[in-house]
Amino acid sequence: MIKSKLCCFYPILLLSTQVLAKDELNVYSFRKYELIKPMLQAFEKQSGIRVNLVNGKSQFLLSRLSNDGHNSRADVILSSDLVQLSAHRALLQPMTDLKRWSEVPDVFKDPDQRWVSVSMRTRALFANTHNTAAIPNQFKQLSDPQMKGQFCVRDWRHSYNRTLFASLLASDSAPNTSWLKNANQLLAKRPSGGDRDQLRALAKGQCQFALANHYYWHMMKQSNNKQDVKLATQIEMHFLQMANGTTPVSTTTAAIAKYAPNKQNALMFIDFLLLPETQKMYAQLINEFPVMEIKGYTLPFKPALENINKSLHYTEKVEAALPHN
Repeated sequence: MIKSKLCCFYPILLLSTQVLAKDELNVYSFRKYELIKPMLQAFEKQSGIRVNLVNGKSQFLLSRLSNDGHNSRADVILSSDLVQLSAHRALLQPMTDLKRWSEVPDVFKDPDQRWVSVSMRTRALFANTHNTAAIPNQFKQLSDPQMKGQFCVRDWRHSYNRTLFASLLASDSAPNTSWLKNANQLLAKRPSGGDRDQLRALAKGQCQFALANHYYWHMMKQSNNKQDVKLATQIEMHFLQMANGTTPVSTTTAAIAKYAPNKQNALMFIDFLLLPETQKMYAQLINEFPVMEIKGYTLPFKPALENINKSLHYTEKVEAALPHN
């Protein structure tokens, strides 16, 4: 597998503009490499198709995709959040020949076949194992006075939090969203760093609770960093519920670029991501939740599936709901 990186300082595509061999697949990924590496390697081994991976921020990769037009070498787009693709449908093509399309539940796919979800995750509540305070289990409890000054959270404007807010707004239930306007009052410290930084601060006693994508805790437990492994043992995970008893989820998604030069390989790859064996990899290796039914696997919460697509209509309303500094 050939991997190159596209970051905000070096928006340069390293793939050749020359015609590539038929046994290759060019993937643009907005996801961290460590979160997709197992699936890419397994696909290469099974298919014999070499994967050329370009990692980068969504805004730069999408801009390159748009600017390259017919000359684009991108085949597959892997996003860390559905909203990243839903707003750029013109850059994608329908997956009309995807073999497993009919097997995917409707909540996980675009009606126009422009994208399909391949895994789920949730923004979980974490508590210090030495915590003596009552642990909230519903979002409405975040409005309680005793929650003030108790949380470590990354910037509320980050896409992870914005996606959560959109899902809560999509519930059309005031108890789920009443805390949003005063969310800054929850903070134990000024937001800084990413999700793992919030979990580290929690373990060190800088706050009583933290909000983070659930898999970051698992990544800390499996890290080569002994300090992170130790800190992870001092944290426990909980799943917050909305008023109807469901937990908001977001999805990672896959799509085929409009001018994909290796369309058949792209279809083969996305079909591979939806196989039961690959869905097990999502669950067992990177601790995300599968979108396809796996025998013997049960989700640890009831997901708010109906809000996945519905929340797309609330992304613009999130700005008004964000707490002011």
